[in-house]
Amino acid sequence: MATTIERILSKLAKQSELERSGKSQAASGEEMLAITYDTGKLFEILLIAMKAKRILEIGTSVGYSTLWFANALVYNNSMESINIKPIITVEMNPSKIKRASENFAEAGVENLIEVLEGNAKTVLHDILKDFKRTEGVQKTDGLFDFIFLDADKECLTEYFDMVLPILRIGGIIATDNMLYPEEYRGFMSEYANYIRSDNSVKTVTVAIGNGEELTTKLF
Repeated sequence: MATTIERILSKLAKQSELERSGKSQAASGEEMLAITYDTGKLFEILLIAMKAKRILEIGTSVGYSTLWFANALVYNNSMESINIKPIITVEMNPSKIKRASENFAEAGVENLIEVLEGNAKTVLHDILKDFKRTEGVQKTDGLFDFIFLDADKECLTEYFDMVLPILRIGGIIATDNMLYPEEYRGFMSEYANYIRSDNSVKTVTVAIGNGEELTTKLF
């Protein structure tokens, strides 16, 4: 299966590079806006090292980053349980959901991924509400080992506050676009300052790809 996933990843990486270089232009709102290959490889290594089993992604796009996560979970042998798929990814754009679902099916990992369509704040509110009312669950364990934030830069501090309670201690929140594109710098600086003021986490900006913030939960 990993070979199939990697084949689709390679295809999508080439498409993303064409868009990034200006050699191919997608319609407005349909651009991939994907992480870079080296960022995907970093996430894959982190997830394998963490032995991650549950992942939440805010901002699916066409599923490029999601496939990196799936590849790591295959290595970790983190398959779905009867009721819960190990990767939950959230996206508003129906056409991107369609493209992502086709990519997941082609890669043979659709059984590992649940795509939730809708506004990220609404979806996160529902996930958080369900988590808080779950009986017999150690809340410090969290629901997720790894959470990826790659949507609505102006809402990042709100997303952070919503996902931190559902991240396990020692888990990681990764946030894309900390350094590029430059048009996001104001939002990303505000986000960085906000999370650095939270003593329940340790965080660092890694100069890879578009710049990734890696934040781990201490307690």
